Amino acid sequence: MAEDIRQVLMQLQAQQVEASRQLSAIRAQLNAREREKKLTTLTLREIEQLPRDPSQTQVYRGVGRMFVQESRNNIENTLRAKMKESTEEVSVLEKRAKYLEGEITTAQNSLRDILQEQAARR
Repeated sequence: MAEDIRQVLMQLQAQQVEASRQLSAIRAQLNAREREKKLTTLTLREIEQLPRDPSQTQVYRGVGRMFVQESRNNIENTLRAKMKESTEEVSVLEKRAKYLEGEITTAQNSLRDILQEQAARR
C-alpha cells in the first residue's frame, strides 16, 4: 500500500475516533439535560398543585446547603425558564449529535471505499 494512502487511512480513522468520542460526550450531556428537564417538569407540576394562598403554603428554594423562602410565582417562573433553557439545549445537542453521526458515517464509508479500491487493485 502506498504511503500516501496509508496516511489518508490513518487520518480518516483518527477523524472517526474523534467524532465517536465527541458523540459519546454529547449523548451524556443530552441524557443529563433530559433528566434535568423531567425533574423540573415534575417539580413544577407539584408546585402548581399547591394552594395559591400564601398563608397556607410556603415555598422554599434550595441554595447550596440551605433553603430560602421565596414566593411561589418566583419559583414557578424560575422553573419555567429552566425548562425552556433545557429544551433549547436538548435541541442544540440533538443537532450536534446528528452532525457527528453523519461525520462518522462519512469517515466509515470513505475508509471502506479506499480499502475496497485497494483490494480490487491486487
